[in-house]
Amino acid sequence: MKKCVLPITCVVAWALVASSAMAVTSSDILNRVKAAEAGVRDIRTEMVITSANKGNVADMGQGYTDILGLEKAVISYKRPDKFRMDGYARGIKAALIQNGYKKLVLAAMIRKVDDVKNAPGKRQNSLDLGFLSSRLWAENVVTVVSGSKEGVVELKFDPRDGGNDKRHDNVWIDSKTLKVLKYEKYRGNGQLRIRYVNSDFQMLAGKLPIATTATMYNPSGEKLGTVNYKNVKANVGLSDSLFSMSQR
Repeated sequence: MKKCVLPITCVVAWALVASSAMAVTSSDILNRVKAAEAGVRDIRTEMVITSANKGNVADMGQGYTDILGLEKAVISYKRPDKFRMDGYARGIKAALIQNGYKKLVLAAMIRKVDDVKNAPGKRQNSLDLGFLSSRLWAENVVTVVSGSKEGVVELKFDPRDGGNDKRHDNVWIDSKTLKVLKYEKYRGNGQLRIRYVNSDFQMLAGKLPIATTATMYNPSGEKLGTVNYKNVKANVGLSDSLFSMSQR
């Protein structure tokens, strides 16, 4: 019996080392994201929100109420950190522009600029549009929470700015394809704020998947609405002036 101890020990040790070597790390995913996004300079798409349940939106905060109040909007994104949303809410034309850590809201008789560097909960990022970007790693400490044999990996995004509260995002991705399958946003007190479940993906520049359908749920699991992205186009040549903070 003693002769079997060493071989068995070696096999177990080898299995542990092999398992560790095959484990997906945050850096592994980041490197793949960088390669996938390299061919994508900008994105433009039409957003249509359907089945919005206004009763379930009541406690979500002004940002979500405004977004779900839109009938439709045009979304523009330019790497690495420029966003713009143009739409109509209750018949009033409105625009939300984010350039780095500056955020501008334009509407009838309203022009408001905010610095959102220390308010990560108010910032837009690529996850809100259904895809991964390397900018997420620049703005967050990213750790792998868990993984499955099917290749689904749970990531935690902990903001580098904004204090030491419990505000964070949990994201489930398909590590083989880089599809964002599910996305949860948590408040500063650690409580779940909103959950996105993504489906129907499209490839950008042949390498980067973006979700074209996202169903949103509140912390109680009640449906908030469904967001559909149509006419998704990459590399349309968006000008930096589109994201200028000097607009009126």
